[in-house]
Amino acid sequence: MDSSSGQQEFDYLFKLLMIGDSGVGKCSLLLCFTVDDFQDLSPTIGVDFKVKYVLMGGKKLKLAIWDTAGQERFRTLTSSYYRGA
Repeated sequence: MDSSSGQQEFDYLFKLLMIGDSGVGKCSLLLCFTVDDFQDLSPTIGVDFKVKYVLMGGKKLKLAIWDTAGQERFRTLTSSYYRGA
């Protein structure tokens, strides 16, 4: 929110979840998309979160992207992030 004018800084908000098996490159893909940097990263523990703003059709979109851990032991934790996606 822009506190000075009381208006939002975006027209639409999208919550995206990246889910998949461990070691397939979800975190690397997220980093490449959000900051134009590609790295071989260590596995995500729990959940990682990034925001990216995109202009499309004259509208400003806010993408809230959640990168979930692929390991089986985190399945119960990451399922709670499915709400609202």
